[in-house]
Amino acid sequence: MKPVHTLLFISLVCAICLAGCAMPRPQTDPGLDRAAWQSAVRLRAWNQDITSSKGTARVRLETSTGVQTYQIAWAARAPDRVRITFTVSGHPVETVVADGTRVTFISHTGRHKPHTPASNDPDLEPYTRVPVRLSDLITLLLGQIPVKKFDDAWFLPRDPSRIRLGRKFSSLSQELVLQADDTIKVLRLLNKEGAARYEIAFHAFGTMGAYTIPVHMTITSGKLLKAHIRITRFWPNIPVKESVFRLTQTGS
Repeated sequence: MKPVHTLLFISLVCAICLAGCAMPRPQTDPGLDRAAWQSAVRLRAWNQDITSSKGTARVRLETSTGVQTYQIAWAARAPDRVRITFTVSGHPVETVVADGTRVTFISHTGRHKPHTPASNDPDLEPYTRVPVRLSDLITLLLGQIPVKKFDDAWFLPRDPSRIRLGRKFSSLSQELVLQADDTIKVLRLLNKEGAARYEIAFHAFGTMGAYTIPVHMTITSGKLLKAHIRITRFWPNIPVKESVFRLTQTGS
């Protein structure tokens, strides 16, 4: 194949792939696009100067089999280190440990053997029933908003409270629903058909030290699995030793 034909063929394949990977982008006002971009950048930057945290929270999980309430305690350090322990009536049930290179799930009840998935950013749902990836939960536990990287932003036509965020070569997009004061109300991760993989509803923010952080959230998956999270204590930028994110010889 001649070089010019090769280039044309590659361009055509790329155009077809991109067209099939993402939802169509509507024609919008460039001025409003800039405002949408600025709002999204501001939310992505929310509390980015918090680099570590410790805290506790109550988690209420609603599944097809019933409702279960847990207490959690965590230590986290940006961007990818965390130790979270789920307890019931003071007894540990599940621990998640991430040291930046691997993640391990430990059951304290014998529900499963210690497991290290291939991904260092696994889906938490199979183990903790919290329907997000680990990176999203770490972001929330740092008092931040899990807005992912984007290179395009626009308001949905006829709805200035909703911002759509896109990224080249990705079939996923995000939707931000804003409050009247421009704070975040809902964040959705959408597939290429526009269906939500998960939704995070932000019900309340609270002052913890010098920071305003989300303290009451509901995470809903596409399977209608719900995790209600209420943060009860939060210590930002507290020193956390590296050893916290390592398993002991006993595997805990």
